[in-house]
Amino acid sequence: MKNKTENQQEFTEGGRSIRRLGLVAAGVGLGSVFAYLLRKALTGRASKALRRFPDHIVDDRGTGQDKAVQILRTLRDRAFDASDEKLAVALGRPVQEVVEWNAGEALIDDDVVMKARGIAMHRGVAVE
Repeated sequence: MKNKTENQQEFTEGGRSIRRLGLVAAGVGLGSVFAYLLRKALTGRASKALRRFPDHIVDDRGTGQDKAVQILRTLRDRAFDASDEKLAVALGRPVQEVVEWNAGEALIDDDVVMKARGIAMHRGVAVE
């Protein structure tokens, strides 16, 4: 027969195993939630909106909407301190329109892309 301390020791070790199992399960659950939220954040509204206009060609060079958005974002980030307001002033467009372009919610026209390329060339920023 086992004495009282041996029983307590087995009970304590069993409790530790259950606690470890609980911590592992909680970690897996939190990791899954984190991965889900990260995926949602990375494939958010902008990518869904761009899928609405996937084949829309902006200019005679064959620039598509996704490339036009990339040009505007690069110009904004490198030449205008990542400010939508400063880019809007430079392009002569409302700030709301620039925000919608960045979110992929509005079509970018050829005039905007030509202005963006000209501004980039004038400021010495490589956008393509």
